[in-house]
Amino acid sequence: MTRARGLSLAVVGLAALVWALPLRLGFYADRVITDIPVYREVHEAIAAGGVPYRDFDVEYPPLAVALFWVAGAIPGDYGVAFSVLMLACLCATALGAMAIARAIGLDRRREAAAGIAVALSPLLLGNLMETRFDLALAALLAWTLWAAAAGRFRLAWGLLAAATLLKLVPLALVPALLVWQRHRAGLRPALRGLAGSLAIVAAVVAPFAILSPGGTWNQVQYHLDRPLQIESLGSAYLLGLHALADIDVTVESSFGSQGLAGTGPRVIAAIATAVLAGLVVAIAWTLWAGLRRARPPADARLFVAASAATIAALLVGGKVLSPQFLVWLLPVGFVIAGRYGPAAFGLTGLSMLLTLAYFPHRYWDLVDLQTLPIALLVLRDTALIALLAACWPRPGIAGQPLRLLREDPAAGRRAMAARYLTD
Repeated sequence: MTRARGLSLAVVGLAALVWALPLRLGFYADRVITDIPVYREVHEAIAAGGVPYRDFDVEYPPLAVALFWVAGAIPGDYGVAFSVLMLACLCATALGAMAIARAIGLDRRREAAAGIAVALSPLLLGNLMETRFDLALAALLAWTLWAAAAGRFRLAWGLLAAATLLKLVPLALVPALLVWQRHRAGLRPALRGLAGSLAIVAAVVAPFAILSPGGTWNQVQYHLDRPLQIESLGSAYLLGLHALADIDVTVESSFGSQGLAGTGPRVIAAIATAVLAGLVVAIAWTLWAGLRRARPPADARLFVAASAATIAALLVGGKVLSPQFLVWLLPVGFVIAGRYGPAAFGLTGLSMLLTLAYFPHRYWDLVDLQTLPIALLVLRDTALIALLAACWPRPGIAGQPLRLLREDPAAGRRAMAARYLTD
């Protein structure tokens, strides 16, 4: 217990050190593109008595709006307060990733490596981590997956509801979580958990929907109407063809970002959405097939891999791939077990570094369709495809439970202890 607490404190200290020093120096400190003004406007509108969705438009769910308000309620500069909140979320994400590692029976070195990698992640992605709120989502995802892996399903569904109220994308994890709880506890408890989670979301959204049905729906419609964003995989394909064969592409600014206009990009966006839905279902089915023979803690490794693959699929198959979406990988990208675990670890870091290579300093060069940032984007999106393949919940990730216990009897005990966050 003392050793585990010491490791946790060391990881938190490392995260704070990275946040306090390197992010204030050199190109890390250059806030070329930031969403802080958007968040501040939301706070100011609420402070002036406005009701979200009724009195002013906002593209984010209620919990995100609450986060923006909290940052403004903290005395001092809004940007500094928001940065402090995101640092706290980074620490929570690192601790959550380590808890996941314990819950699935990884050894001390893998647990420490996961925590250290998350703590160092600002060096891989830059200051977008303190100027976007995606670290809050990463923290909720980390502890949602820990709770599920540890068998605390009520807590997992509650945290998933909170994550959905922050951003809608965690809904993609529902199929994998249903399959996982069905394996461990049965179908009826899984369906009750889903119903309870949806009830929480509905209870929070209902007051806003009653006050302004149209304004509340607009936050969903906003994302449905978005065009193929310039950094998405489909866009990278078209930009690559533009660089190689000079095909015509048109970049337009809308919905707070840059996307590709025209019939071709619209068709590709529709195809990407269909592919994403297919991937989520295929991952859940593969998880179901793999769980039939898996036993603890190997079965939990399959669940975490399926969750990681689902998150990677959201990046690969989505029609929007903003650079801050890479933050969603932090809870799971560094804790994949089995033969492809090291590959997943490396590809997670590589995809973040390739993102930093063009964003934010070469982003407008990408918009201007220059060759170098296009090449970096194509490489980044290719790395994400490889990451999806590495995280896929194959039998090799589960390993052989009996062999695991013979070679490392402490692994099973650590997995059980992780349920109670003890060692």
